[in-house]
Amino acid sequence: MPGPYGKTIAHIRELFRDPRDIGSVCPSSHFLADTMASAISPTLIRSGRFVELGAGTGPVTEALLKHGVQPERLYVVEKSEALAKCLSERFPRVNVLCCGADDIAGRIGDGPPVKAVVSSLPFRSLPENISRLIMSELERVLAPGGLYIQFTYALIGEMPFVPAHFRKLRSKIVLRNVPPAKVEVFRKPKRREAA
Repeated sequence: MPGPYGKTIAHIRELFRDPRDIGSVCPSSHFLADTMASAISPTLIRSGRFVELGAGTGPVTEALLKHGVQPERLYVVEKSEALAKCLSERFPRVNVLCCGADDIAGRIGDGPPVKAVVSSLPFRSLPENISRLIMSELERVLAPGGLYIQFTYALIGEMPFVPAHFRKLRSKIVLRNVPPAKVEVFRKPKRREAA
């Protein structure tokens, strides 16, 4: 398992390779990762599957596992082959998928419902058409009543591309991150609420 310096070097290497996909100079702090993971209640953790988008070097993956998500029920999506390889070595029991987030529905296949999607994707720096495709896939895989947890460095304003019928549950600014970030939690309506 790479130490903190190894993870930072891997992150910076991928940042230079494709800055639009990485979106930050530093990996997420454990404060940010813990805030994202703790948005999933212990009750929700006990059933279903979970998807993480844009795992990078794995700080949010680690927080999700510490929070109680079973590794076999966690699907981690990372587009970078180098980072996906590092994640597979670091978390051998987690389902690491080396693909774009616009292909998750086909890659995770059938199985128990997806109870939460936790995303570190830099939607503000991605092309709009790609962002819309990803959000369409996210909405497709997320079970009714499931959570969508996203962080952004834009501390003011609304999260882009979130489906209008998703309900914002809460928002929290995490100052102990470089740069500070905002975590927002949304819930996809249950079928009876959507009617």
